[in-house]
Amino acid sequence: MAAGTASAQVAPALPLAADPARAAYAPSAAERLALRRGTTALALPFFDDFTSPLEGRPKVQNWLPTGGALVSNRLAVQPLTRGAATLDGLRANGQSYSGVINSSYGTIDSLTSQPINLGGLSTSDQVYLSFGWQAGSIVGVPNGNTSSTPVRLELFLKTNTGTWESAWVYRSARQRTPFKQQVIDLNAAKYLHGDFQFMFIASGNTSDNSDGFSVDYVVLDRGRTRGLADTTFVDIATSAGLRGGNPSGGLRSPLRRFAAMPVWQFNAAAPPTSELNPRLGVNISNLNAGLLPIPINVFGTVRELPAGAPLGNWLQASRALPVNPRQDSVTGHANRVAVPTSGTPKTLRYTLALNTQEGNPRTLPNDTIFRDVELNNYYAYDDGTAENITQLIPYSTGQASAFAYRFDLNQPDYVRALRLYPVFTASDRASRSVTVSVWDDASGQPNPVPRAAKTVVMPNPLPTGWQYFEVTFDQPVRVTGSFYVGFSQPSQGRDLHYGLDLNSTFPAKHLWRRDNTGAWDTANFVPRGTAPRGALMMRPVMTNNVATATAAAREAAAYSLYPNPAHGTVSIAGPAFARAAVLDAVGRTIWEQPTAQAGQPKLTLPFLPAGVYTVRLTLADGRTVGRRLLLE
Repeated sequence: MAAGTASAQVAPALPLAADPARAAYAPSAAERLALRRGTTALALPFFDDFTSPLEGRPKVQNWLPTGGALVSNRLAVQPLTRGAATLDGLRANGQSYSGVINSSYGTIDSLTSQPINLGGLSTSDQVYLSFGWQAGSIVGVPNGNTSSTPVRLELFLKTNTGTWESAWVYRSARQRTPFKQQVIDLNAAKYLHGDFQFMFIASGNTSDNSDGFSVDYVVLDRGRTRGLADTTFVDIATSAGLRGGNPSGGLRSPLRRFAAMPVWQFNAAAPPTSELNPRLGVNISNLNAGLLPIPINVFGTVRELPAGAPLGNWLQASRALPVNPRQDSVTGHANRVAVPTSGTPKTLRYTLALNTQEGNPRTLPNDTIFRDVELNNYYAYDDGTAENITQLIPYSTGQASAFAYRFDLNQPDYVRALRLYPVFTASDRASRSVTVSVWDDASGQPNPVPRAAKTVVMPNPLPTGWQYFEVTFDQPVRVTGSFYVGFSQPSQGRDLHYGLDLNSTFPAKHLWRRDNTGAWDTANFVPRGTAPRGALMMRPVMTNNVATATAAAREAAAYSLYPNPAHGTVSIAGPAFARAAVLDAVGRTIWEQPTAQAGQPKLTLPFLPAGVYTVRLTLADGRTVGRRLLLE
C-alpha cells in the first residue's frame, strides 16, 4: 500500500469503539442492589438540565443509576444549558454493547427517571412533561433509520398498570439536528399515579458511539397552562462551545496555543500573558418563553487552586440577550490578568458567570461555567477526553507510518517522555509494540532521522486506572526552538487506535504524518459529516533543562492515579507499595492509609476541600514517591 501527498492530507477520524474512562461512572453492586429495593417517589416539580455532575452518569436523585447515559459538556452540540445527557452505543463501563467491531444495530443506552408521585392529581391539573432533544453529536451525523438498522430515540411512559407505553419517537433521517423541544401531555388517569416514571431508550449502532442522541432541560410539573410555549423556567444559561468555532465542549482553553504546558515554558514567554487566549468564552442561551428581561452582566475571574484568592477579572461586561437566534457567544481576554510566575506547578481556574437576576434556585447552577488549565511539566493540545479514534495507516511495505506533533519552545528544554492514549477495541486483544521519537526541525518539517527513539510494548489492557501510557526515553532529549515528537509502529496486521479529542485543535501545520516512503506531510482530522477538527491525544513530558533521568523520576512515573480529578475514591495503578498518604499544598500529611489497608491500591479518602494534593507512596525499602492529585 503506497501513499502520496494527497492521501496524507486527511487522517482517519473514526467513532469510538471503547471509552475506558467511563468505567469510573459505572454503577456499583451496592447501587444496583438499592435499585432493586426501590426508592421513595419524587414530588413535583421534576427538573434536570444536567449541569451536574460535570461529567459522569446522571444524578441518582432524579434517575436510576443504570442505562449507560453520560452527562457531559463535550458530546452535545450547542446544548440548551451547560451539560446534556448523551445516549450512544457505549455502556456505562465504556465498552460497546455488541463487543464486536463490525456494525451491529439494536437497543443502546437508556435513561429512566426515578419514580415520581403524580397520585392525587386530576386531568384538570395541566400536567406536562417537556424536554429538549438532539440527534447526532460532536462525533458526527447519525446513521439513517431503516427496518434493519434502527436508529431512533423513543420515550416511554409507565402507566398505573405497570406497563410501559411508547409516547414519542424520533427516527433518524441521517441528519444532525439542533436541539428541539418536545411537550408530552400527561393529563390522563393512567399516568396520574404514585409510581409514575418515564424512560428514554435509544437504538443505533451497538459497536461504537457513531449514533448518539442527547437530552437536555427536562421539566415535569403541574399547572403548565401555556402549552407548547411553556417548556422552560425563566432562564438564561451558559451552554457550550463558541459560535464560529467548535460547536461543543465547555469554556475554551485559557491558553492561546495549548490545553496545558510546562510552567517554566509559560514563565519564559515574553510576556507570559502572551500565552493566554485573547478570545476566551462560551455560548450563552436565552430560554425565556415570554418577555425578555433586562440585559445581563457577565463576569470572568481567575484564581489558583485549591483555594487561592482571585487574581483578577478577565471579563466584566453588560450584554443584551440573544433573541434570534436565542444563542450567542460571550468572550473576553484571558491575557488581561497576569499569572504569578512562580516556578511551582499550578492549576488555574477560569470562571465565567452570568448575573441573570433569576429567582429560581433550580436554574442558578447553569449560570456559571469554568475551565481549569494546568501549568505543570507537559505540553498538551488535547483536553484529556476522547470522542473519536484515529489510526496510523497499516503499510505492509516500506517504512512504518508515524504521527508527529510540532512544539515551539519559549526556551531550550529536554523531552523526558511521551504520553499516548491507546484505545483497545474488541478485535484488538494483544499488546502492541510502539516506537516514540524526537525529531529536529528541518525547514519546517520533521528531520528524516530522529534525534532519539525508544521502543516498548504497551500491555493490553493497560493497568487499572491508566488512560495515557507513558514511554520514557533512556535519557532526556535536548531540544531547542521548534521540535517534533511522535510515534510509529508496524501494522502487525491490525488497526491500532489512539484517542482523538474532538473539542480541541492544534495550530496549522503542527501535526505531521509520515508515509511508507519516509515522506512527511501535514495532516488534519475530519469526523464524518463535519468540518476538520480534533487533536491527537499525545503529550510530551519535559524536564526544565534537567539532562539526566533520576531514579526517583523513573519510579514515580510508574504510578498513576485514577480518576484524576477525583471526588473521594482514588485508585493507584503501578507496582506494589507499602503505604499511602495524602499531603496538602504545603506538604502537611492530612490522611494516611489505615494499617489494615496498607498497600491496597484503592484509597477511600475522607471529605477534603477541592484542590491540589500529593499522594505520597512509601515503597518497601522506605523510599517515597509522589503523584499529584486534584480533588473536585
